[in-house]
Amino acid sequence: MKYRNQNHTDPAFFKSLMLFGLAVLTVSACTGEPADKDGTVINAIILPTDVVLNLACEDVGIAGETCVLDDPENPFVTTAIIEFDPNDPDAANKFELFNSIPAGPTGAKARFYFWATALARRQSGENQFYTALALHELFDANSNALSKDELVRAQALKAYKSVLDNFFGSVTVFSCCSGASPTGDPVQFAVPLNERTADNLFRTDATGFRRLVEGDPILVLELFVDWGYTYQAANPPNYDDGVVSVAEF
Repeated sequence: MKYRNQNHTDPAFFKSLMLFGLAVLTVSACTGEPADKDGTVINAIILPTDVVLNLACEDVGIAGETCVLDDPENPFVTTAIIEFDPNDPDAANKFELFNSIPAGPTGAKARFYFWATALARRQSGENQFYTALALHELFDANSNALSKDELVRAQALKAYKSVLDNFFGSVTVFSCCSGASPTGDPVQFAVPLNERTADNLFRTDATGFRRLVEGDPILVLELFVDWGYTYQAANPPNYDDGVVSVAEF
């Protein structure tokens, strides 16, 4: 399955990791020089590979807050993250850039900055959900059996809650199953982000990351009540039938 468009301690220590530009990235980043005689500009962004996140402000990564755009540690401040444009559908580059970030813990902090930057520029459920997921990943990467990153845990929970509070009906679109289409083109389908949010919190296997709500998964249901929602947990094997509702008391 593919995407449709294919903290708190000492200052972060940056390792040099070069993300060399895709076409749209190369014209939007600020560093770099012409690489050949035809005038093509080849740029590079230096991405952080550590997992210590210094929160730029109390609500960084939450809908309505744009302080990430002033964060000197944000490598994407000057990058043009292009969302879907109905007048030019081929112009979007968001998932191309996202997919260029290294997988695993070395890319987790960059993923947070990428999605928080996209969210600050365009308030959407998709941008909020992936910001929350990146914070969840950073919490996992920067915690161990003896110490847990409580600031990032709280920020991840706040970001997931924002998906429900501000973008309850939002979806993200995936594509898969080329053989199912008579034309051979990938089949696109939408996934409700309120259900993905609940599943990420309820099931460890949904993300592979350590739980943001420790203990029995039933405690996630209690958290949802505190947030003003109910969750009917999804069932195996596909875990695609969960139901999130606004609670009425």
